[in-house]
Amino acid sequence: MRADAWFALDEKVRFATAGIANMAFRYVIFVLLGTIFSVERYQLVLLATWLLSSLVAFFSYKYLVFRTKGSHLKEFAKSLLIWCLSYGLNALILAGLAGALAWNVYFAQAAAISVIVVVNYLLFKHFAFGRQKQSLLERLYNLWN
Repeated sequence: MRADAWFALDEKVRFATAGIANMAFRYVIFVLLGTIFSVERYQLVLLATWLLSSLVAFFSYKYLVFRTKGSHLKEFAKSLLIWCLSYGLNALILAGLAGALAWNVYFAQAAAISVIVVVNYLLFKHFAFGRQKQSLLERLYNLWN
């Protein structure tokens, strides 16, 4: 797909596509690490998974979905806050489904991902990559240009 065709797609479609790709990548990492290090330690596997996949997700959302320029550190810091919240939500859902309800860990993680992708879209759109309002000083400066 050409870049102009990709960016002609609605932002929600781009986010869903990137989100599905990121979550699929995250799930594959989860399964691989679970296979290597044992699913009995699924919370540690989950933490390692989130750490490894966060950079890929940040750059895909920044450049392929929201197309923001600059503010890498500020946007990454906000993204980290979102991922901390998402991680906590993921851990709670996983503990509830795999721990309390005794679901298969892999099915429980797949269910958790489906909830998190919706929450993440809203947080990334309005918090991490939301257009910042100009300060009064910036608006006055722009009047002169």
